[in-house]
Amino acid sequence: MTTLSPYPAVIIKKPQKTAVPIVVSSPHSGEKYCPDFLEATRLSLRELQQTEDRFVDRLFEYAPEMGGTLLTTEFPRVWCDVNRDCRELDPGMFRPALSNEGLVQSAKVRAGFGVIPRCASQGRPIYTHCLPLEEVQRRLQLGWLPYHEALTKLLDGLRKQFGTVILLEAHSMPRLPQARACDMVVGDVHGKSCAPDLTETVEHYLLQLGYEVRRNVPYSGGYITSHYGHPAEGIHALQLEICRSRYLNAATLQPSRGFQQVQSDMAGLLDTLANFAEDRLYARQAQEIS
Repeated sequence: MTTLSPYPAVIIKKPQKTAVPIVVSSPHSGEKYCPDFLEATRLSLRELQQTEDRFVDRLFEYAPEMGGTLLTTEFPRVWCDVNRDCRELDPGMFRPALSNEGLVQSAKVRAGFGVIPRCASQGRPIYTHCLPLEEVQRRLQLGWLPYHEALTKLLDGLRKQFGTVILLEAHSMPRLPQARACDMVVGDVHGKSCAPDLTETVEHYLLQLGYEVRRNVPYSGGYITSHYGHPAEGIHALQLEICRSRYLNAATLQPSRGFQQVQSDMAGLLDTLANFAEDRLYARQAQEIS
């Protein structure tokens, strides 16, 4: 097997001022493609880049300046998708084939979008051949595991420090096919991954800015949101999908004229989340005193 150069596992940008209990996770904004991977794929670099949540990490780059933590990757989602269960694997894309035992055969896997994707957007096959079986553990060890170890450590540390922590799972989306425009989709796994008033606070903030917002349709929250969101335990996870047309030039795949406005609005959203978390902390302290 040709050995690929190791990818940097994760990027953690820590607070530059007094910490607030907010972690922004941008798991699909990685855009560094190893030459060996590019040789193995049948797709062009542009086709691969269209699968990215391109520049979402930059939309939230002010998080550390505001006391939050930004977690992202340099490796692309088509190499390893950390917003999947590590057991979401397609046995048939490897040689020799994986055993089905212990695997999660979800709808995402069947569509080709497992933790090691078989397809890019619109069902286009990524590879011309099956991958060696060793790629499973290698990509999980280099990509998936470090991301989730880092995220778990960040959330546990902030929860112990503050009692409450907010995980904002940041993504981008294409224009939705429905007739009514949609700029943002807020997903809370249908009320399971965070307190209802947090979802309402985020929706209200975005609506006040003039964005068209939907809740949970068609994105209710992926693996990270559903796996880590446990409001009863003080971890509130919320997924935010941002329509790329608001900040990205589809022709050049570069920031559009709207980029700075969306970036500014996301800084305001982080400030709103920080105030929400502070109110929760004061309420908890008042309850303990009484």
